[in-house]
Amino acid sequence: MVRYKLLTGESRFRVHLIVQGLAVGAVAGFAAVCYRLLLGTAERFSLAALTGGLSIPFPVTVLLWCGIAVVIGRLMEWEPLARGSGIPQVEGELLGQVSMSWWKVLAAKFIGGALAIALGLSLGREGPSVQIGAAAGKGMAVFQKRGKVEERLFLSSGASAGLSAAFNAPLAGVIFALEEVHKSFSPLVLMSAMMASLAADFVSKHFFGLRPVFSFGVPSVLPLNLYGHLLLLGLLCGAGGALFCRVTLDVQTLYGRLPFPARYRVVIPALAALCIGPLLPGILGGGHALVEHLGMGGEVLSVIFLLFAGKLLFTALSFGSGAAGGIFLPMLAVGASLGALYGTAAARFTGVDQALVVNFLIVGMAGFFAAVVRAPITGIILITEMTGSFTHLLSVSFVVILAHVTADLLRARPIYDSLLLRMLRKCDGAVSVGKILLEGTVCPGSPLDGRRLREASLPEGCLLVSIHRSGEEILPNGDTLLSAGDRIIALADGGRARRIREKMLDLTGVCTPEKHLWE
Repeated sequence: MVRYKLLTGESRFRVHLIVQGLAVGAVAGFAAVCYRLLLGTAERFSLAALTGGLSIPFPVTVLLWCGIAVVIGRLMEWEPLARGSGIPQVEGELLGQVSMSWWKVLAAKFIGGALAIALGLSLGREGPSVQIGAAAGKGMAVFQKRGKVEERLFLSSGASAGLSAAFNAPLAGVIFALEEVHKSFSPLVLMSAMMASLAADFVSKHFFGLRPVFSFGVPSVLPLNLYGHLLLLGLLCGAGGALFCRVTLDVQTLYGRLPFPARYRVVIPALAALCIGPLLPGILGGGHALVEHLGMGGEVLSVIFLLFAGKLLFTALSFGSGAAGGIFLPMLAVGASLGALYGTAAARFTGVDQALVVNFLIVGMAGFFAAVVRAPITGIILITEMTGSFTHLLSVSFVVILAHVTADLLRARPIYDSLLLRMLRKCDGAVSVGKILLEGTVCPGSPLDGRRLREASLPEGCLLVSIHRSGEEILPNGDTLLSAGDRIIALADGGRARRIREKMLDLTGVCTPEKHLWE
C-alpha cells in the first residue's frame, strides 16, 4: 500500500512526507552540526601541534601520530563502509548494492573523521556529513519500522540535510540529492529532501549564525570584456579537474599494491603531515582557511602554485589511505587555488584589476567542482550559497559549463561514480536488497519518445509500473505510447539496479558520463 501511494503521489501521503522530511532533517542536521563542531576542534588541535603551537617533543609526536593512524585503520576494518567520503556508499545503498549498519557508520565516521583531521590530513567534512545524514535517516526508518521504499526516501532526505548543514546551503543539498545521488528528477525526493534540507539549515544556523560559509563580502561584478579570461579559466578547470580525478584514483590504486595490511596505510599521510605542517600549513585540513586566505589576495604566483600542487597531491595521499574523510572541501580549495593562480597571473601580466582576483577564485571553485563531480547545477547553486552573493552568477555558470564540457571531452570519469564502482568491485558488504524504484523523464528525441511500450528495449530485470503525464497516472501496457515529458517509474531488481539505471538513463535521453564507467 505504501509503495502504491509513493507511485501515485497520493496527497495525504505527500503531507506525511513533508512531516517526515522535517523530522529527518532536524535529526540529520543536528548530527552533521555535531560532526562539524568536532572536526573544527580537531583541526585547531592539528594546526597547533604541527606548527609548533604545542610543546610536544618530536619523537613523542611521531609515536602519537603513528598510533592514532593505526587506530583509524582498525576502525575502518571494523566498519569498511565508513571509509573515505561516504557519498559513494550512500549512492550504492540507494541502488540496492550495499546495506549500511547505520549505527556503526555513525560511530566510525565520528571517531575516525575527528582523528583523521586531528592528524592534519587533507580531508573534508562534507562527504562524511552526507553519509552521517543518510545514516541518521536510515536509523529513523529502522526505529519506525518503515519499508525499504520509505527507508530510501529517509536516506535521501538525510543525505540532503547533511550537505545543507555542512555548507549552510539548503538549495545545494536538494539539487545534489537529485543531480548526483539519484541522477533524475523525482517530485517525491524533491519534496522530502527540500523539507529535510531546510530543517537542517535552520538547525545549522542556530549554531553557526546566518553568515555564508565564505565571507568574501560582495565582490565587484566581473566586466564583460574580461570574459575571455573566463574562457581560458574554464578550460583550465576542466583539465585540472580531470587531473585531480586521475591522481586521486591512481594514488588509491598504488595504496592497494603496498605489501602491508590496509590498516597501516593511514600512517603514510600521517607522517607526511608531520613533515608538511611546519613548511606548508595551508594545505592541512579541509581547506576552509586556505580559501579564506587566498580570498584576501597578496600572495605571489610561486606560493599560490605551491599551494595548488601541494593541496592536490596531499589530498590524494590522504584520501587514498582509506581514512574517514571526504574530498569535497579539499576539492573546492584546489579549485580556489587554481582560480587565484589564474587571477593573480592575469593581474600581473594583462593589467586586470587586483581586486577582481577573488572573482576568479570563486568561479575557479565552481568550475573545478563541475569538472570533478560532473554536477554542474549543484556547483552553480553551491558556490552561490557558500559566498552569499548572486553578483557572480553569470560568470560562475559560464565557467561551470566550459569546465564540465572540457572534462567530458577529456573522458575524465566523475569521481564519485568511479569510487562507487571501485567500492562495489571489492566491497564484502555488497548485497542485493530486493526491489527498488527508479524514476526518469522521457526527453524529446530520446529512444523512448514516440514508441509503444512493447517496442521499447527495456533492460532485463526492469518492469515499468507507472507513467505520469500532465498530472494523471497511466497504468502501462504493451500498447501505451510514450511521449516526451512522461515521468516513468520502474521496479528494478536490486542486484542489477546499477546497470538498469544506466540503461534507463540512456533510453530516456539523459546524457551522463556515468555510462562510460560500466564498460
